[in-house]
Amino acid sequence: MLHEIGSSIWQVAGVKLGTHIAVLGGVHGDEKTGIEVVKNLHDIFLNEKLKVDKGKLTLILGNEETIKIGERGTSAEHNLNRMFFDKHLVGPVLDSYESRRAHELAPILKSSDISLDIHSTSVSTVPFLPCAFTPRHEKIYQWFDARIVLTDPDFVLGGQRSTTDEYVDYCGGIGICFETGWANDTSRLPAVKKGILNILADQGLITPTKPLQSPTPSYKVYRLTRKISLSETGFRYTKGFPESFQEVKMGELIGYHGDKPEIAEEGGVIAFPRAADQWKLGHDIFFIARRIK
Repeated sequence: MLHEIGSSIWQVAGVKLGTHIAVLGGVHGDEKTGIEVVKNLHDIFLNEKLKVDKGKLTLILGNEETIKIGERGTSAEHNLNRMFFDKHLVGPVLDSYESRRAHELAPILKSSDISLDIHSTSVSTVPFLPCAFTPRHEKIYQWFDARIVLTDPDFVLGGQRSTTDEYVDYCGGIGICFETGWANDTSRLPAVKKGILNILADQGLITPTKPLQSPTPSYKVYRLTRKISLSETGFRYTKGFPESFQEVKMGELIGYHGDKPEIAEEGGVIAFPRAADQWKLGHDIFFIARRIK
């Protein structure tokens, strides 16, 4: 039986010990697919359409306050997925909902063997996996319908280890982040839910309805190398707004900060381009990533 163990946190355990998997959606309140995935799984296990045979499953709606209002964070300065770092978690709770929530979720993530954090982006994109590229991780995320992995071993994204998947990795588990596509598009909900159920079956938490056939995907793998932030002079692209993973060549002119050119220092792709209506002074507007595989 599914039990509520905290606000928008539910857990169901099997009769035998096994893997603990945490599934998160809505760490950003405007990313609809992850929210709907968690709600769907909640209903499945609440109504006992599926049962956990062994191990433990925790379902989490991450940022409750912003889910209510359909916003990324309670303010532009508050990002729940940048709050999972030591100095914050061992220190006092700060005066923000995101700080309180990170302190509440951290023990659950620390105790999990695997976390599956479902995200989406402010612009249209192919599905991709922004997490570590290791055999341990690939064994889990192979079940998701994605063929791009975006690694960040230098913590370019947040400036330090700060995301849910990075925190779970740090604690000895396997942290997975899955970017499913555009934030307002829930058309991939069935495929994402299927991937999660396959992971639960593969890890022995549930009994599959039919034998699993392990996929053999091949990946393009990129490594984040540089963050470009919005300056007081603004920014304009020279070739119009880029697609996610659009290629750039070394020395290519990407755009201008006022009159100052932004030139690619190496060949690679543009990653995480943020929709222009979400640009904030001093915050990232896109990243550069280099292909490594």
